[in-house]
Amino acid sequence: MTVACDGRVVRVLGEGEHGSSPSAGAGEGGEQGSAGGGHAAGTSGSSEEVGSTGATGGAAGASSSGGPGAGGDGPGYSVVFRGDGEYESLYAAALDAQGRLVVGGGADGTLSLNGEDHAGAVLLWLSPSGELVQAKSFGSAAYETQVNGIAPVADGSIIAVGTYRTTVVVRDEIWVPTNENWGPDMFVMKVAANGEVIWARHFGGAGYDGAESAAVAPNGNVYVSGYVSSAIDFGGGVHAAGEDTAFLLTLDADGGYVASQVFSPRGDLDAWPMTNATGMALGRDGTVWLTGHAGLSEGSGSYLTQVSPTGQLLTRKFFGDDGYTLASDINGVRGGGALIVGNMNGTADFGEGPRNAGDSTKLFAARFGPGGEPLWSSLLGDAADYDYDARASAVAADGSVFITGGAFHVADNPMLVRFAADGTPDEPEVFNAIGRFFAVCTGGEHSVYLAGKLDGSSDFGFGPVRGRRDFVVVRLVR
Repeated sequence: MTVACDGRVVRVLGEGEHGSSPSAGAGEGGEQGSAGGGHAAGTSGSSEEVGSTGATGGAAGASSSGGPGAGGDGPGYSVVFRGDGEYESLYAAALDAQGRLVVGGGADGTLSLNGEDHAGAVLLWLSPSGELVQAKSFGSAAYETQVNGIAPVADGSIIAVGTYRTTVVVRDEIWVPTNENWGPDMFVMKVAANGEVIWARHFGGAGYDGAESAAVAPNGNVYVSGYVSSAIDFGGGVHAAGEDTAFLLTLDADGGYVASQVFSPRGDLDAWPMTNATGMALGRDGTVWLTGHAGLSEGSGSYLTQVSPTGQLLTRKFFGDDGYTLASDINGVRGGGALIVGNMNGTADFGEGPRNAGDSTKLFAARFGPGGEPLWSSLLGDAADYDYDARASAVAADGSVFITGGAFHVADNPMLVRFAADGTPDEPEVFNAIGRFFAVCTGGEHSVYLAGKLDGSSDFGFGPVRGRRDFVVVRLVR
């Protein structure tokens, strides 16, 4: 289906139309595209890759296809930015104050964009028609040097957070990872609308340390969440930490230290240690919602935690009885409260009684009220159909939820599904492609933006594109 940002189903794709679910032959086409689509960065796409109308990509190294416009919302499109590495993917997406889509990710090879080479942690700004406006990168081609989260700022700038595992030079400052053989360090930076870095901070200890999510409060304060695996100092003193321990960091609008918390196991949390904080959302009352993974004796669970502006833990809920229940993202919702999404097998109770996913991997969504009270939960998936992997979510103006990630049957396919405000899921859209989406956002009145990686030939409804584990951005419109 094609969806609008307000959650309405605008067009259901019929059999044989572009964007229909993949058939057995889709995997074959993906493999052929992967083997034959390894263009060198900086070359233009073939006529097969570039649509005859709509966006043209706007940069060497990009192939794209565009669809008809939708009023002021601009056209739908799909665009692939190709590099020469083995693994390139986008992990974050947001609309800036100018209405441009900003996406971020990591490249372990080189991308040639607008006459410049880019590698490592990469940021791209796209026009409403999908043309590349500008690009910025930090570090060299390496695994785990990447942008994981983007938050827009009212002045047109953005906050970008992520990890680096190689030497990075930012504003003439040289960052060297604390222990690149063991794991990455993390960064937080404010980047102006023209791509120039306004300020940047970096933190790290002896283990794996990563910034996953960012948010900006009305007073300009910047919130960052993620994980640390050893003792770390964010600026207010050393925090002790175990493996993959969740943290919450607050900086002021100029990047100055305000507060930090590392949620090391203690007291009544010992049985449910809060590990990687995979998602964060700001409440209207100044509280911060966190979700992520929690260790269990017989698997992995997830948590929902609400933190007050003064750092007090207001709400602590844990989910997962056996198997695994892995929360991947969280959103604040109109009227207060939070909505978490992820994937699970086994059994979990989100507050309304046990939900059993059986042996298959199912997508879950669960909504909670302002005080953490359960409102609804929903599962999606069938072992005879697809195993679903939810990676990101966005809440539309009408309260409906768009969830994206991957669906695995014969191959790994990008996926999008809409849940109504009451938790009722629509039929998921499993795209005829090999790859996965890791980010989703909504904008305008009728747009849903998706970002991730593409490995092979595909058509998202706007004409053929192809990649070889390359950046892909898709805009769905009415």
